Amino acid sequence: MKYTDKQLLDYLEKQNAQSRYTGRCIFRISEGGRGWRLHETSVPQASVTVREENGKMLDAETEIQTTNRKD
Repeated sequence: MKYTDKQLLDYLEKQNAQSRYTGRCIFRISEGGRGWRLHETSVPQASVTVREENGKMLDAETEIQTTNRKD
């Protein structure tokens, strides 16, 4: 079955809203070098929604790319 991006994000939002742990999520690069993670967490900088967290990561990546172009 083919899903739209909205359907996929809505599904992640639904999972996060169930608050099995905290109802807050974070996207981060693995400290052990095993790729990236999007998971429910208790860290203070976590977001309430998956879309908010994705936006924060896009903002951070854009800032890094802009900074690298200045160097």
